Amino acid sequence: MLSTTKRKLVGMTMAALISVVLAGCSTGTGGREVSFRGDSGPALSITIRNQRTQDARMWIWVEGSRQSLGTVQSTDTRTFQVRMDQVSRVSLEFDLTLGPHCVTRTVSLEPGARLDVTIPVNLRLMEARCG
Repeated sequence: MLSTTKRKLVGMTMAALISVVLAGCSTGTGGREVSFRGDSGPALSITIRNQRTQDARMWIWVEGSRQSLGTVQSTDTRTFQVRMDQVSRVSLEFDLTLGPHCVTRTVSLEPGARLDVTIPVNLRLMEARCG
């Protein structure tokens, strides 16, 4: 299990690599939590804050396997749980309604890690491939 300091560092590292703004440690009042791949075992917790006026369909890539997370409505926040049994290579992918398709860089994360990320209004702030 990660210490609080290491957990923050993992979140900051992911944010730097995918050039998103950290959304903080809470999901906000509008956050909804969704679990995938079972409820037992350690999970990667991903809170996504969508600052755009377009919905974002989200996927996660874990060790080369793509899994649908769901949709984060425009200007909404949503939390997803993805079960992970070991350190894994992870990246995020999203499509904006009537907008670009983006894929982030891949990073290694431990089970139990927590990511707080924001899809900014200005996608040029992101270090991701969009097209």
